[in-house]
Amino acid sequence: SGLPCRLDVWRALWITTTPPPLPSHYPPGSLYCFALMQPEGYERDLIKMQHEKRVSIFACDEHVVFSSKVLQLAEGLTTHVVDSNLRCNYGGEFKTALNTEIFFAVWKEVMSENRFRLHDWTVKVDPDCVFFPDRLKPLVQPYSSYDDNGKGLYLNNCRMGLHGPIEVFSRAAVKSWWSGRDACIRYFRQLCSGDCLWGEDMFIDQCLWKVLGVHRLSSYSLLVEDHCDPPLGWESCADQSTVAFHPFKSKAGYSLCLEGSAATQERYA
Repeated sequence: SGLPCRLDVWRALWITTTPPPLPSHYPPGSLYCFALMQPEGYERDLIKMQHEKRVSIFACDEHVVFSSKVLQLAEGLTTHVVDSNLRCNYGGEFKTALNTEIFFAVWKEVMSENRFRLHDWTVKVDPDCVFFPDRLKPLVQPYSSYDDNGKGLYLNNCRMGLHGPIEVFSRAAVKSWWSGRDACIRYFRQLCSGDCLWGEDMFIDQCLWKVLGVHRLSSYSLLVEDHCDPPLGWESCADQSTVAFHPFKSKAGYSLCLEGSAATQERYA
């Protein structure tokens, strides 16, 4: 029938498709959003589905997916490589992923690509986090010009401290974080007499807040998740004031959260 041949031609055309050039200017309040994806497994499936539906980071003004390999996930969507195998141990006081070194590699790439400087806000989002950028923008809009002597501002999303499924930083806060990271490493190594055995979320929270003096704004509507005392029924994703819900590790569960939110929105429209 010739179908396999035509499929080969289509694949070749798809792989070589060049995405349009990125803009050099964005409106006030714009979001630069990124996710770190394991090259195999459920995270890859979730990212592909989010791209197809144009949700989560793909509804931001600019997005990028980092991974340990170059992967063509869809037409116009190729991962950017970070210098890490994305493997880490679990442990420490809270028995969490000790992934700080991994995210140092991610932030190094963020800074190298330098796209974050074109946006007021930088947002790190986990693949299994259901994120609504259109809800984040009005939340951060009053603070888009906040500077605090050049140190910037970031959002704390849980009463127990910053949790990693979604992290939001002003442009100045990103600069403060990267320029001050070595000071934080030295400070905490001395404090803990070695590695503090923290996850990246606790490290960056303590670094920005306690060492670098970046303004920490607590905003508990930013995230509802299972590890931060969520209300009963939170998995329905019905609360229209919540910016992000976590975790939803299957495509079916993630889609149900999106549908639950959409149904509630229609009901009160």
